[in-house]
Formats: sequence, structure tokens, C-alpha cells
Amino acid sequence: MYILASKWARSMMAWPLGIAIGREAPESIIRVRSEYENSFLITVGDVVTMNTMKYWRIPNLAFMDLKTRRTIDMGNVEVTGFDRVINMVNRPATLGVDVINTVKDAMRYAASGVHVLIQVDGEEDLLAIPAVLLAPRGSLVLYGLYTGYLVAIPVNDEYRLAFLKLFSMMKPD
Repeated sequence: MYILASKWARSMMAWPLGIAIGREAPESIIRVRSEYENSFLITVGDVVTMNTMKYWRIPNLAFMDLKTRRTIDMGNVEVTGFDRVINMVNRPATLGVDVINTVKDAMRYAASGVHVLIQVDGEEDLLAIPAVLLAPRGSLVLYGLYTGYLVAIPVNDEYRLAFLKLFSMMKPD
């Protein structure tokens, strides 16, 4: 298990680690859609996933915990359109080897054409890290910041290196 232990590393997660789009949906989704229409698409977070599905399409892979801002329950949200749903536990500020392996397996299903939803019991925020590291080159990872930004990460070597550096700041437990 890896823990985001240092205050500095935690503060890094508050900054957009990609292309920050300071517009509300649907404008933010429409901007991304116009540039990345046919990309392999991964969403991290409930609001981002729901807006992506409403204004664009079903992601190839999505991560949701049925909460927003970590504590606000999304209620009885019905998420449809996914071919496979995987349930997983991920403690806050951590990434376990089992979690990373689950993301790897889900990525493999998604790459074969199956739309996969990972429902997370716990926290899904850090799952953007293995998503960027394991996604096929040319993919697009979307996540939201609490400040209202949509963050788009085109998966390429530069972003993978940045996320690998972020992962290296996590401490083994």
C-alpha cells in the first residue's frame, strides 16, 4: 500500500495536473469533446463522469464513489450504460497494489471495447494516477478539482512522467 503522506505531496494534488478548463458543464465538456472526440476516455469522479455522459458519451472507463467533495452523498444516482461494473475499496490518500491491479484489469477490459465502471468504496481521487500510467497512449483522462475546474490529461510520455513522479512521492506503508 502506498500513502500520500507528506503535506507537500498532498498540496500538489490541489493543483491541476493537466489542462485546466475553468468553465462549468456543458461548456467544459464541449471544449474537451471538440479536441478529443475519438479518444479512449477515462473519467475520475462522479460529477465529471455524469457530465461527460450527459454532454458527450459513456467513458470507456469511469471511477465513481457516489459522493461529491468526499462527503456529499450523490443520493440514488442511477448510472447506466456500462457493460461491466467492478466494486473496489480504496482508503483515502492511498493506492494499494490490489487497487492498481484492479485498475489494470479494468483498463484491459475497457481496451477490448467493454465500457467499465469502477465503483469505489472510499476515495477515488488518486485513481487518476494509475489511470494515466496504465491508459493506452493517446487516451484522455478527465477529473474535476473542487475549485470547479475540469482537468484534461492527454496521455503521453510527458504526463506519464509527471504522474510517475507524483506516485514516487507516495510512501510504502
